[in-house]
Order: sequence, then C-alpha cells, then structure tokens
Amino acid sequence: MEKRELAIITLKKDAGVIYSNQIKYFLGDNIKINLYSFEEDNLKLLHEKLIVLSVRLKYDEISAICPRDAQIIIPNLTFEKSSVKKISKLDEHKKVFVYNLSKSMALETITIIHKLGINIQNFTPSYPGADNILPDSIVLSPGEEILIDCHNCEIIDLGYRIIDLGCIADIAINLDLKHLIKEDLLNKFIDKVVPTSYITEKLLLSQTKLENKFDFLLASIDEGLVCISEDKIVQFYSHVAREILDVNENEMTGKYIGDYIKSFDFRQLKKQSANIQKVVKVKNIDINIDIRYTDICGFRGFIIKLAKFYESEKKQAKLRAQLMNSGNVSKYNFDDIVGNSKSIMESKKIAYKMAQSNSSILIIGESGTGKELFAQSIHSASCRSKGPFVAVNCSTFQEGLLQSELFGYDEGAFTGAKKGGKIGLFEMANKGTIFLDEIGEMDLNSQASLLRVIQERQIRRVGSDKVINVDIRIVAATNRDLKKLVCEGKFRKDLFYRLNVLPLKISPLRDREDDLFLIFESFKKNLDSNFILSDEVVDVFKRYNWDGNIRELSNLAEYFSYTGKERIEVSDLPEYILESFEKIDPCEKILQEEKSYDKLEFKRPLNDYIFVLNKMNQAYNLKQRIGRKKIYEYALEEHVFLTEQQIRSILLELQEHELVKVLSGRGGSIVTEKGILFLREYKK
Repeated sequence: MEKRELAIITLKKDAGVIYSNQIKYFLGDNIKINLYSFEEDNLKLLHEKLIVLSVRLKYDEISAICPRDAQIIIPNLTFEKSSVKKISKLDEHKKVFVYNLSKSMALETITIIHKLGINIQNFTPSYPGADNILPDSIVLSPGEEILIDCHNCEIIDLGYRIIDLGCIADIAINLDLKHLIKEDLLNKFIDKVVPTSYITEKLLLSQTKLENKFDFLLASIDEGLVCISEDKIVQFYSHVAREILDVNENEMTGKYIGDYIKSFDFRQLKKQSANIQKVVKVKNIDINIDIRYTDICGFRGFIIKLAKFYESEKKQAKLRAQLMNSGNVSKYNFDDIVGNSKSIMESKKIAYKMAQSNSSILIIGESGTGKELFAQSIHSASCRSKGPFVAVNCSTFQEGLLQSELFGYDEGAFTGAKKGGKIGLFEMANKGTIFLDEIGEMDLNSQASLLRVIQERQIRRVGSDKVINVDIRIVAATNRDLKKLVCEGKFRKDLFYRLNVLPLKISPLRDREDDLFLIFESFKKNLDSNFILSDEVVDVFKRYNWDGNIRELSNLAEYFSYTGKERIEVSDLPEYILESFEKIDPCEKILQEEKSYDKLEFKRPLNDYIFVLNKMNQAYNLKQRIGRKKIYEYALEEHVFLTEQQIRSILLELQEHELVKVLSGRGGSIVTEKGILFLREYKK
C-alpha cells in the first residue's frame, strides 16, 4: 500500500529531524515524511497535501506554493521536562534574556514558557542584530547558543522546541491513522514532555478511560470539540464547546446533537461524506463547524470542531498583523477605498485593470491622497496577492543608507554592519510587490541601482559579489513633478520612463467634494463617534483647501471625537483652519505676534548664524534633512571659518531662540517658520 506523505518545513534542518522522529514515534513508518528547511532548500512547488510548518511568518509564502486543497498545520511547541526544570530554578526577579533567530521567534519562546506556568516577568527577547544582552546576564536559548555574542554570560541551552501532542493528533486525523496512537505511547509522552494546554494535561491525568481516549483530540484545537456516535448522539464535549453552545457540563451527553445545533441537518450526515466545513447559527451567533468521521480507540462516530466565527477570523488577522509589522502583507483592497465621485471611481477602475498586468506602476498624487492604499489594493487584486507586499518610504533614508536597506548587505560590508549581514527589501519582496513611496526623494546613486533591478531582475547585496535573482513588481509613488526633476537633473530620465509604464493619478480631496463627507463619516464610524457638524462647519469644509487631503480629514475627525461635544461649531475648529480664511498670511501673523528679532542676543557674530540658517533653509526648500557635518562641508567649500563643534553650538543656540529644531539621532536639523521669517527680515 502506498504510504501517505507529510511535509515538514522548518527554519533549520535539525529541527525538522527532531519533529520527524517524534511523529514516527507515534505513527511508525506508515507515512513518508519529506523534510524541507529555509536554511538549505530553495523551496519551489510542493506536492504534499499535509504540511507541518514551524514558522508562522512563512504561512502565506508556503500556501502560495502548495496544492490548493493542502492543509497547513502550525503546531503548538513545548519543551522537554528537563528544560523546564532548568527555567523553573531561575530567580523570578532576575532579568533573563531569551535568544532566538528572530524577534518573533524569541517572543514565541517566551510565550511557551509562560504557558508552561513559569511566572518570570523579566524576560527580554534577543536575536541576531539586537545587541541588547548585558554582560554577566542569564541567557536562555532553544538550540541557538552558538550564535550568542555576549560577555561572561550564563547560557542555558533548552534544546530544540518540540511539537505538542495536539499536532500529532491532527496529523493522525488528517492521514486516517488515528488507530495507531496507543494509550501507553501517550503516557510515555507525558513522562518526557510538558504539555502546553489544559486539555492535554487533563487527558493524561484523567482516570476515566473514555475521557482518556477523547481528551487528547481536544489538544489539537483551541475552539471546541463535540464527539457524537454514528446515530448522532452526543458522547462527550469539551469545556470550550460548552461555552460556545452555552450549555451546562452534562446537559448534552446522551442527547441528539440536532437539538442543540438546529441550523444543520445531522440526519443527512453519512460516514462517506463526513468532511464538512460550514458556518451555522446557534442562538443568533455565527459558528464555524468542521465535521470529520473517526474510528479510534474503539470509538466510531463523528468529531465536530466548533469555533465562533469571529474568533477564527481573529486568528487569521493576528497572523496577518505579525506580517504587517514587518511590512510584508497588504491589508487593503479596492473595497476599502471610500468614494463615489467620478474621479475616484475612474481611478479605481484603471487601477484594477493595471493590477492584472505585471508592469511597473507610477502613482501620482498629493501627500495624503491615499497612494499607499491604492498600491496595497493593486497588490491584493493581482496574481501576486499571496506573495509579500513590502513598503518603503524613500525619503526616510539618507543618501547611501537607502541602498543597504533595499539591497541588504553582507557581514563586514561597512562599519556598523550587523553580524551575519542583513536581507534587503527587494529580497523580502520576492514573488510579490515592492512599494517605493516618495520615489522623487531617492538619491541618484540609488536610482541607478534601481534601474538595474528593473532591467535585469537581479540584485547584489552591498559588499557582496553574488548576484541574486528576484521576481518582483514595482509600484512607485510621488507627490512631486518627476518630469521637472528630470529637467533639473535630479531624477534619471531612463528611470522615469521605466517606472512610468502605467501612470495612475489620484485626485486631491478638494476636487472630490462628493466624497468629502462620505469619507468623513467612515472615519467617524471607525472612531465610534456620534458628533454632528453644524451647517456653518459644513460650509467651511466645502470651502477649505484640504492641503493635507484625506490624512488631514482623518486627523480632524479624531480631533473632534476628543472634544466630547455632540455638535461641532465653527468655534470648535482648529485655529489653522480659521486662519486659512483670513486675508492676512499666517506666517505674517506669526511675525506680528513674535517679539522683534532685534532683541535676540547671540554669542557669536551674526553672519555665522545667518550662514547656518541659509544652508538649512536651502535644504528645507529641497525637502532634505541637513546636519552639522553637512553644514561643516559647506563651510569648508565656501571658506567660512567654522569648526564642526562651533556649528553644533550655533545650532543649539538657534534652537533656544526657536529658529531651528535639532532632531535626535541621524534626523539632522530643520529650520522653523520663525527661522525662515528671521532670514526674510535680515535680508530686508
């Protein structure tokens, strides 16, 4: 007889071997287990119908390359008792670092430890590149102690995490090998391994034989379980199922299941057709039911998995949220774009057609018009929707840093490079879409590198001579006139035409009056606010310019929600909106309210301050950030005798007078409106 096949996919091959041995311990050689790892294998199309995947963040990637009817099991993980004993001996008041291959895996390890009843609160996640392990610390690691770089630390190796009994039960059910799991094997398992769920613990400590035979199945799910005989009589149900169906502990036992789940016809349920998934209503609550026939430990009948519909959806949302935190998933589609105006409906129609192609798209629109919302919707509607969506704002990186983010780098590529190197955003977006926001701010060197990616579909990490093939779709966005930048020599002409294959223009909010209040009401609904706008405020909304577009409208809705008022009057509007209707220039008004600049006192000659302010004002006009090092370079070029330390002191003094704002880290400094007015007055 042909063996049933199972795929096990892990980050490291060693972990897969451990999982395989554990499954064979219960199910013997009755299945063929194929091992894959992200460490060694270039994963392509899979043929197995049942897959055990140890890495939650890879769910979408694997689902895209496996058969449509394949089932992916993400197992609960636990530790052997010997490892738990090591942890339980630690001082609960002492800070302990938990090291793993990534932040999410370190957090998952901490969660497992807490599930096992260990109440140490001072766990701190650590991973390659975090560099947060203090000298003389205690470090826990599930099999990764070789990678840990710390001074004089006590490293406790917990060994690889192993799969809980629930996963074994799920595999047995799906492969119809339930009869192979014997009670003596379950007892051996609990002697060695700490179960992570109350249900599994109950299974192994229960004195009732019938409960022993059914409780271990409960460990494979988190929702609820009802076991019924072939004649549809309830034999056993879990405490979770009891809560979902709102029944007492022994109320359903011995009763016909159809008396409690009336929206499903159990009389039509047959052994041959028992593989049913459906949403039914129970007491006006939507319930997911999953019905399977089983023949295990002498019991023949049906197992019904139950879950409140919104709870199962939450689990999917949680997984997607983990991916979104790393920018790897699109969370919007075209239905999320609110508006009935002719311009927005036309943009959505064109964008949907563009989504069906694989060409580069250039989205053009003012800041705040929802360019990323369109980019995510295009990805969601494309054939790449199951692949990653990676977004990057090109304006947030200084020249030189953007390339290391986009292309990644090898270890030792430059001073400060992380140990082991770093994967670039282009690699992360492989088989998916990369969204390059504010592409007009990209420096010329990065533009040249991007052009090669578009032409060759290859990238090379910084400091590496290895070429990596990538399959990506590029969606770029800008609020600037790229043609003008091309004429000024600030944007490559060849790159512009490579990106502008499919141009998509998004209209500003001021041109979409029909959508203005429709969008505003959607923001109110999301904020759960019930305030109304007075007729005067409605009139102001219609006449206001909305320079910040939808983002400004969203901010205003949130602002009103915090006023606590049921009716918003003109007097409740922020000052900047009212000022926009006044004849006086807001900047001039600020100038009138400020003290005379003649009264400002400086410690150095005024020309030094004017030089610094001029350079900062030029950077401001170019929408660039500038720091003291760059100002010092300008000083050398123009033979202005200022040291870098003197420039630092000048910046701090200008900040005291509110003429500039010095940002933390590598953010540089920016000139304020007051500083711009000061320069204007000085020139007069």
